[in-house]
Amino acid sequence: MASIRKRGNLQWEARIRRKGLPTTCKTFDTRADAEKWAREVEAEMDKGAFVSRTEAESTTLKEALERYIEEYIPQLAHADKSERMARALQRRNIANMIMARIRSKDIADFIKEREAEGVSANTIRLDLALLSRLFEVAISNWGMESLTNPVKRTKKPKLPPGRERRLEEGEEERLLAASGPEL
Repeated sequence: MASIRKRGNLQWEARIRRKGLPTTCKTFDTRADAEKWAREVEAEMDKGAFVSRTEAESTTLKEALERYIEEYIPQLAHADKSERMARALQRRNIANMIMARIRSKDIADFIKEREAEGVSANTIRLDLALLSRLFEVAISNWGMESLTNPVKRTKKPKLPPGRERRLEEGEEERLLAASGPEL
């Protein structure tokens, strides 16, 4: 059974203690919200489907990006470029959000923000790929199993069609003259 206690004048804390599981607590604005959350978590515990959300609910995207830069990026082929991209993401508004609270809507807002800045669709897709990898690493390697990857459910910007270039007058002759006899 969860214990619900008042914290100050405006907050309620729900605390759940179960043998063999970590103590789980969360603070809410209303007692009803605290009771509802406690019922949901206890039901998960009863089913054996409980996964601790503590780390995901206490880590900001900025902190996760820092950990990603330190632990994961050095293994990549283009580590310097990936680090620059991650550092740029740390300066964005979305970086101040808690990992567990980032939803597809927040990613869509990030895409709109980047498009309004005039950034190309491919650059936005590269940012999204980095964020998606970060969420996957957090889920699989950092014990944040309760997270879902919001980037997977977000519609990515479409790439423009590639350019089509044709040779102009005289270019073919100049190319053949500059090339060796093997061509």
